[in-house]
This record gives sequence, C-alpha cells and structure tokens, in this order.
Amino acid sequence: MNSLKIFRYFICLLLTCLFFIDTHAREYEDMSFSELKNTLSHTEKQLNTVGRANSILISETIIDIAEKFSTKQQYYLKASAYNLLGKISLSSRDYEEALENFKIADLFAKELSGFDEVAIDINNNIALVYLEGFNKPGRALKRINYINKNFSDLDEYTKHLLQLNLANIYLKTKRYNKSKRLLQKCLSFFKTNAEYTPKLVMTYTSIAEYYSYIRQYKKAIQNFELAASIAEKSELYREAMIIYQKYESLLIKMGNKEKAYVILKKYTKHHQTALESEKLEADRYKKQLTVSEAKKTIETQKAQQSKTVSIFTLSLLLLCLTLFCFFVYNHKKTKVLGESLALKNKELKIAKEKSDRLAAVKTKFISTVSHELRTPLYGVIGLSSILMERIKDEENHNFIKLMKFSADHLLNLINDVLQVTKMESYEIQLDESVYNIKNLANDIKNSFEYQADKNGNTLHLNLDPTIPNLLIGDSVRLSQIFINLISNANKFTREGNIWLNFKNPKIENDTVEITFEVKDDGRGIPLDKQELIFEKFSQANSSDHTTGTGLGLNIVRKLVELHGGDIKVESIPGEGATFYFSIPFKIHEANEEEQTERPSENLITLDNSQDHSILIVEDNKINQIVTQNILKTKGYVSDIADDGLIAIDMVKQKHYDLILMDLNMPNMNGMEATKKIREFNLDIPIIALTASDTKDTITEILNTESGFCDYMRKPFKKEEFFKKINSYLVSKISKAS
Repeated sequence: MNSLKIFRYFICLLLTCLFFIDTHAREYEDMSFSELKNTLSHTEKQLNTVGRANSILISETIIDIAEKFSTKQQYYLKASAYNLLGKISLSSRDYEEALENFKIADLFAKELSGFDEVAIDINNNIALVYLEGFNKPGRALKRINYINKNFSDLDEYTKHLLQLNLANIYLKTKRYNKSKRLLQKCLSFFKTNAEYTPKLVMTYTSIAEYYSYIRQYKKAIQNFELAASIAEKSELYREAMIIYQKYESLLIKMGNKEKAYVILKKYTKHHQTALESEKLEADRYKKQLTVSEAKKTIETQKAQQSKTVSIFTLSLLLLCLTLFCFFVYNHKKTKVLGESLALKNKELKIAKEKSDRLAAVKTKFISTVSHELRTPLYGVIGLSSILMERIKDEENHNFIKLMKFSADHLLNLINDVLQVTKMESYEIQLDESVYNIKNLANDIKNSFEYQADKNGNTLHLNLDPTIPNLLIGDSVRLSQIFINLISNANKFTREGNIWLNFKNPKIENDTVEITFEVKDDGRGIPLDKQELIFEKFSQANSSDHTTGTGLGLNIVRKLVELHGGDIKVESIPGEGATFYFSIPFKIHEANEEEQTERPSENLITLDNSQDHSILIVEDNKINQIVTQNILKTKGYVSDIADDGLIAIDMVKQKHYDLILMDLNMPNMNGMEATKKIREFNLDIPIIALTASDTKDTITEILNTESGFCDYMRKPFKKEEFFKKINSYLVSKISKAS
C-alpha cells in the first residue's frame, strides 16, 4: 500500500513539472508573429527586470516554435532570439558564447530583407565582441564598415552607437584625434536621455582611456571617477567593476600604489555585488519554479485523494496514455529538430573545411612567394653592400649606393604587397629608429632622377630649413610613401615638373609635425575619381590597367594612417594633382656628429674576430658567397655546409663558435638539422636565417623545443646582423669564463 502511495505521489509530481513546462511553451505557441516579436523586444529592454534565466528560457522557447511561421518570419524570430542570447552572454562577459550566438543570428539575418534594424544590431554586437572580448579592432572595423556601406537609413541612437564603437577601434589603433572627435559627439547625444545611461557610462570610460593614452592622467582620472559615479547611481555594478579595473591599471602605471589599492577594494566590492545580484536572480527564479511546482503538486494530491480507487485507476491509465502520446510527439519533434540541426551543422562543417583549406593554400602561397622573392633579393642587397665597401671612387660608389637604395625599397614593396591582409588587420607596426630626414629626402630625389628624366620631367626638392635633421620613426615606411607618390606622379606627367615638398614644421617640446606634399603639373584626376584611387586595385581611368597594380595609393593611405596622418588630394584635370598629409615625429636630442658615431658605439665588438669560427648552412650558392663575404668584412672565419646532413657531420668533427642555419634546404632542412645538433651539443648558438615571413614559421623557430637561439629575416641590415652575431659570441665567452 505504501509503495502504491509513493508511486502515486511521484506520478503527480512528474505530471506537475511537465505541465509547468508545457504550459510555458503553450503560452508562446498561441501567440502571433507580432506578439512574439514584441515579447523579444520587451525582454531585451527589461533584461535586468526579467532576469537572465527567464530571458534565456523565453529566447529558446521562441526559437523552437518559430518553425510554424513563414520562412521570412521564422528567420526574423530566430535571428532576434539568437541575438538576445548573444547579448545575455555578452553581459556576463562570456565572449566565446556571445560570438557563437551572434554569428548564428547573422546567418539568419543575411537571408532577410526589410528588417535592417536586426542586421545592423547583430553586426554592431559582433564588432563589440571582437573589440572588447578578443582585442581584434581590424575585424570590428570590418563589421562597422559593412553597416555603413549597406544601410543608409540609421536612426540617431544607432548612428551614435556605431560612432562609439568606431571611437574605441580608433583608440585601439592609436588614431587618437579621430577617436576624440567621435567621443565628443557621443557624449553630447547620450547626455540627452536617461535611457542612454549605460552608453553614457561607456562614453566617459572611453574618454578616460583616451586621456590615459595621450598621458593627460589628471583628465583621465576625472573621467574614470565620473563614469564610476554614474554607474553606481544607476546600479550598473558590472560596468562600475570594469571602470574600476581600468582605473586601477592607470594608477599602477602612474606609480600611485596607495590609491590603486583603494580602487582595487572598490572593484572587489562591485565584483562581489554583481555576483550576489546574479546569484539572487538565479535563486529567485528557482524559488518561483519550486513554489509553482509545489502548488500544482498540492492541488493534484487533493484532487486524487477525493476520488475512489476506480477513478484513480482510470486516471492513472489516462495519465500513462497521455504521457505516452506526449513522449511520442516530443520524440518526433526532437527527431525533426535534430535532423535539421545535423544538416545545418554538416553545411557549416563543409563551409569551415573549405575555408580552412583556402586559408592553408593562401598561407602556403604567401610563404612560397615570400621565400622565392626574398632569396634573390638577399643576393642583390648583399652583393651591393659588399661592393659599396670595396669600390671607393665617388661616381661608381654613388651608383652602387642608389642601386642598394632601390633594392631595399623593392624589398619593402614586396613585403607590403604580400602583407596587405596584415595591414588591414593592424598587424604591421612602425619601427622606431633615428634617421636624418634631409638625407632621406635627398636619397629619394636622387633615386628618381633617372626615371623622371626618362619622361622629360624635372624633380624638385623643397625642404624647410627649420625642420630638425634627426627624427625618430620608421624611415623605410616613410620613404615608401614618397616613392609610391612620386612614381605615381611621374607615371601621369610628361615634359613637366614634380615637386617633393617638406614644409610648415610645427615644433612643440620634443615633437615636430611636418606637412608633406607631392605635387605635379600632369594630366590631373577627375573629381569623381579622387576617392576611388585610394581603393585596392582601382585607378582613375580604366585604360590605365597596364600602368600598375592599383595597390600603390592604397598602400600609401594605409601607411599614412599608420603614422597617424590622413592623406588628401587636390586636383584639376589638365592642371596636375597635389597629394598632401601631415605626420608628427619625435625629435632626437643628439646632433648629426653624435648620430654618425652611434652605430659604432652600440655595436658589440670583440678583441679578435679571427679567433671565432662560424658555420654557414645554406644551399643557395649566391647566398653562400654573400654571407661569407659579409662575415669576411669583419674578419670572421667561416665554413660552408650545403645542407643539414653535411652540417651535422661538420659540427661533430670541428669546433664552431656559432651556426647560421637556413631553413629550406634539400636532404635535411634547418629545423631537423638543429634538433639533431642539439642531441650532442647544447651550447653552440644557432641563429635561423629565413626568407619566410609567415607567423607560423616564426612561431616554430621561437618554440623552445626548436633548438634555435634567435632568427633573422633575409635580407637583413648588416649592422643588425653583426650586432646579433657579436652578442651571442660575447655571451658564449662570458659563460666560458
């Protein structure tokens, strides 16, 4: 009898739970498309009130029942529901889950038309995840550009939301002036309505970060405290927690550890408050579910107790039949959904495999082309360097100097063409070294005189005498800008003039901002084509396809932006064109005499380089000659090994102080040879010489298990080459002593 009673209670409890879940689903199944649409919108706006648990349940329920509507309505509901799930994950800083939900939402949104607001919101959210969660401003910028390109009718709130994300992208990529202008616009707009308070908090936080980046720490602190105050008053504890985390980092950077500790306590307090709030929300949801279940259970028990055994038996049979039907129905529905999901997963898997194959092919292609182009250039640059030292008569020496200068810039052009995707992803960084801006200008002018004379053009150099001689920056990238612009001007000018102007220096403390112009009196550019010419593979006239790749001006724009500038063009057809931009530089403190002595001071020297023996492992005969002769200029003794197998035998038979190891060789490559050498010799320094520029190759070299101590890309600068070699030889001597 007791067993029957327990069984009875168990069945009642099970029925109540199923009844609760089924009632919740049925509540939404009876709704129209418009009602479900409004439900999702209300849930999103009142997320803090509804609670995350309830919001997830509502979203998943609507996804399940969306199948009954037309394809367009179904895709809209699924896109909106997955977008809401992504926002819920984003609010919890679960960026992986958020990105997955936003991408699923994006798949459905791409099949829609007439619901632009959904697609805009999804792409903006994806941009936010890439920026905040994965620190990938390049991918975030692509999403923002996609919105601006495909959707023109944006409301004011959406416009300013996009501007806020774009401002944060500019902060990440060090384009501070552009970021500041956008943040000021966002601040003015988000102040107008209390509904925008979370975005106002984000704006003040970004402004604080802006002042932190430009080292105006007092203003940065003011904006952090203002953002935190608004967040606390509005009970935005997670936002306050993030603000205090960034505020603490700034104080540590400033060295104010005492105040940083106070801010850390506030961060800990808000972190605990946020966790308690979320726990309280989850407990409240569980409590509601338990009370509802208990209520249903009690009502069911009272109803069952008031009936006779025969009625109970009949009810039990009906219950079993109902459960059986429910499970059959649920099984069929689950099977259909499972098959649909499996099909979609299969399609996604196929698409991913195809994408991975294409990416692998692209990487292999870039690696192969990079190696094949840089290897002969290593010979040209190396041999020209050797000839510069051996040939001392002024006329031939100048010719060789110009040849080397042109070869160096050909190498950098190849590097940039091969790495256009890196430039778009902000992966290329500017070097910082001291150089003479006037010498650079003269070298550029001299290298183009022959090309200009060939077209009957005269090249003029106008350099403001008040510009400081020694600047700190990336001279190679800067010269590539001028080379592309002068080459472009010379291409479209005949029997005319080309001016390279360095003017209007604005000096402030240790910084100078210089305005650069490349001007010609050639055929000019039509007004409607003046923006188009900066796009990849684009030219002002379709008949110009034989005059270049269409990459030159695109690379120029990206390099100018990388320097913190913005290139403009002014042109009147038939009267010529002027390209101009301004770039800030740091001024070097030393004078010219000190600068000319500095390389020899920085270079590590040895008492007697003839006492050190170096093994060159290289299969290319020209590269063998180049490397051996470069070493010979400093008195180093060297041997040649044509591949990895020969190198292993030579290291076993003779003592070497250092090995220069090429990677791509027949019989045994450099990677394998280095690992074999490390089996019997752990002390000898081994430096990898590679013409490859792929991230995978460099990562493999720097892996501690590879056996390499360091690497250098071919072609390399001779000063850096000797500095690196000498540093390892000196280090080895120190250990031995």
